[in-house]
Amino acid sequence: MKCVELSEEPRELVRRHLAEAANGWSVGTWGAIGEFQYDEGEPDLVVDAEALSVSSRRGGLRVGDLADVTAFALIDDNGRTREIAFCSARPASGRTVIHAVDKLTFDLGIGVPHIDMLVRLREDDAETRRALDAGVGKPLLTTDNPAGPAIGKASPTRIFASALATLEVHQPIPPPGGRSPAGPHSHLLPHHLKEGRVHAPNSPLPAGLYCGLSLYPRTRL
Repeated sequence: MKCVELSEEPRELVRRHLAEAANGWSVGTWGAIGEFQYDEGEPDLVVDAEALSVSSRRGGLRVGDLADVTAFALIDDNGRTREIAFCSARPASGRTVIHAVDKLTFDLGIGVPHIDMLVRLREDDAETRRALDAGVGKPLLTTDNPAGPAIGKASPTRIFASALATLEVHQPIPPPGGRSPAGPHSHLLPHHLKEGRVHAPNSPLPAGLYCGLSLYPRTRL
């Protein structure tokens, strides 16, 4: 896999590809990632290529300021572009413990410098809110934290936020051993997250830059 800097303006790259349902997207890091894709004509689909946003009943993606961003193509040995990574030096909050953003939204404090993972609860989900409230100030992955099991049971909206983009997943979390649904879905892999990587192993992306958004051209995720 090789990494090639692209000359096309990053905003135009996103605008052009966001208008095509065939493309996949992600916001995440090694061990915690949200993936997004939409189908033409799916219920409540709203695509705004100029505003760099798309949403449906299953999830959504909003892309923000790309002024200082560099786009890199990751090209395999057969010459195929597997991924376009939008990178900058901009960090996220970098929290390492659960933090209540408001009464329904909690930053899970996954402890990586460039990606925040949050959940947004339903207003009527008092049980999960009690579990998240009890987990505030604690690392998510400690054995005595009730937040993790509660999230797995309730499947609240998962939110992956970088300095470049925000991706939301409304679809259910599969049970242990189950398969992720088609379209928007999320992954939280504690054994990978604990490695503290900002890029996947053997990634050719430059050191010192964070990938805040990935595009997978004409790839069904």
